Amino acid sequence: MQNLVLLAAVVLLAAAQVLQKRGASRHLAGKRAPREWASAFLTKELLAAGICLFFGTGCWLVALYRMDVSRAFPILSLGSVLVLLVSRFYLGETVSAHRWAGALLIAIGVALVSSS
Repeated sequence: MQNLVLLAAVVLLAAAQVLQKRGASRHLAGKRAPREWASAFLTKELLAAGICLFFGTGCWLVALYRMDVSRAFPILSLGSVLVLLVSRFYLGETVSAHRWAGALLIAIGVALVSSS
């Protein structure tokens, strides 16, 4: 159960990052005045990002309550790998070989931490 809560935190917090990027790209471009920003914050992407952050943080707090932080925090790094994958295949961003190598190293590190 604790692993599922931690996994939910990873997915929700990573989704929030992608939604923030998408929302910012779509709705903040060229906006200078604070009033214009306020309207952008009420778009579906940025509202969804806020909801993901809220529930992701809630899951993270539950995971911390149930697990050692020395185990949970490195696993949270999987969010970086997930964001990289979604950035490449959903947002269409270019991902260099160095970034893929870094993601692989993170995944290996998480595997080592979670097996201990």
